[in-house]
Amino acid sequence: MKKALALGLSFCMAATLIGCSSGGSTAEETQQSEAKTESSEAAEETSETAAAVSLDEYVYDGEPLEIHLGDINSQFPLNLAYNMGFLEEEFEGSNVTFTMDYFQNGPAISEAFASGNLDFAEFGEQGAISGISADYGYKIIGRNCDTETMYPLVVDADITDAESLKGAKIAVSVGTSAHYLLLTYLESMGLSENDIELVNTNDVVTLLASGEVQGAADQLAKFTSLIDAGEVHVLADGTASETCQISAFVGRDEFCEQYPEITAKVLRAVQRVDDWMAESEENQKEAFAKLAEITQREEEWFSTMYGGSNFGADLTEQDLRVLEEVLQFMKDNDLLSNPDITMDDILDLSYLELAGLR
Repeated sequence: MKKALALGLSFCMAATLIGCSSGGSTAEETQQSEAKTESSEAAEETSETAAAVSLDEYVYDGEPLEIHLGDINSQFPLNLAYNMGFLEEEFEGSNVTFTMDYFQNGPAISEAFASGNLDFAEFGEQGAISGISADYGYKIIGRNCDTETMYPLVVDADITDAESLKGAKIAVSVGTSAHYLLLTYLESMGLSENDIELVNTNDVVTLLASGEVQGAADQLAKFTSLIDAGEVHVLADGTASETCQISAFVGRDEFCEQYPEITAKVLRAVQRVDDWMAESEENQKEAFAKLAEITQREEEWFSTMYGGSNFGADLTEQDLRVLEEVLQFMKDNDLLSNPDITMDDILDLSYLELAGLR
């Protein structure tokens, strides 16, 4: 009897030990897994913090370096960063200087990149993609802002909805950002290009004012006087189609690869301008007044085109989607030297990450 009891107790103890061992092992594994996850997250945060601190402390002390900036008089955050001292503050103590060159259009900027005379510039996403396709040696590394209202569809007063738009003559410069955006507006209204009569022209305002066409798609500022007179009105823009025009920030491949910290700090200076402008309408007004002084454009032009824009150096999910659509649009319309380029050829977002902006 005692022997049987002893065997039974031994069996129960063994079973208990096995159960405890099994249960303890599972709990321990869970704790270890959680600890690893927390450790991994902490390591990522520490890495990001270290990168930010490292960039804060980074000072270029090599041979004197002249950094060449480019701008069109319709773009601006980089322009303001240069003219309002943001770049000087960001690079205090570094052995660098900056020069700013002004260009008439995107193709002129692309050619300057191709000859190695530009390091950073800002211009429209379609012009940027075109230059990348031609292998001019730069990529989109960020943006200055995007705006959903810059290129609206403006129509006669008697056109008020999709139904009344059908069959109307609409002026647009085919193959431009305005053309791409017009197609998205039509789609958002349940229409296509086949539902209108497209008139290909660069002189959209004259045709609209003369009554030769019933609508037009182009820069909003071009239609201000007609809108103010009540002759036309905005029928659609990117707020309905969830599309936008992107002010692309581009960097020369060779320079960015050689000086990644400088590239990241340039982006940070641009972001500081964007943050400052987004803080208040007063700051935007000050910025537009400064730009009017620099570019000899009317202050109202900037407030009309960019008032309420989404400022910031990082590209949003909407921006990335629009860039992909624009790339396909340009392929469909035979606008690229190299129709085989992909989004990877266009974008390099690693410098935004280094700057702590993405």
